[in-house]
Amino acid sequence: MHRHLHKCRVALMRILVALALGFMLTGGAYADRTDEAAKMIETLVAEIQDIAATVAIDDNIYKQSDDIIDRYFKYETLASFTIGPYWRNASDDQRQRYLKTFRAVVVELAANNFEYFRSLEYMFQSSEKKGKNWIIVNGIVHDKTGKYPDAMVSWRIKDTPGQDLYIFDLSFENVSMLLTQKDENMAVIRKNKGDLNALIDLLATRSEELRKSRLRN
Repeated sequence: MHRHLHKCRVALMRILVALALGFMLTGGAYADRTDEAAKMIETLVAEIQDIAATVAIDDNIYKQSDDIIDRYFKYETLASFTIGPYWRNASDDQRQRYLKTFRAVVVELAANNFEYFRSLEYMFQSSEKKGKNWIIVNGIVHDKTGKYPDAMVSWRIKDTPGQDLYIFDLSFENVSMLLTQKDENMAVIRKNKGDLNALIDLLATRSEELRKSRLRN
């Protein structure tokens, strides 16, 4: 009897090991979301181009830009990354003010530049898994007017099992937009002897300048 139970346990363990190995060797077909990531980027680009083609430069385009951030990015994660260790040391009030002012600049920049998307075309190139938690979607941005040369763009997608995909970074010709922004923000803070409030004040001024420029055009 005991020998029979032992054989059953061994058989069960072999089945479980086989299933586990099969999952690892295939990468887990149901967990492979490279196609989903590529589709997400194509949908995002299509939305941006639709907005650029149909919406006037007013507060409506600001609201639509803000909505895109909510649906395709994990904003607080990205914003906190752009000030490195200063996020950990910031007070709750500083964090909230930074999130608000940095977001205002990002949205205003997007809203001010929608017109450029009217002549741009995005062409998908590839989508590949990088490590356990990342997907890289590569494409080419083509200016149909011929004013600007083609540029390689890479979207870095966070792929955490059980969670929605979201865009973590965007690189043009291998230059990371997120790291570039972090370098700029850190330089401002360091120049002001570690004072995060100096960066917050600068961002507030910048967002207001961008808002006025958008409404004038």
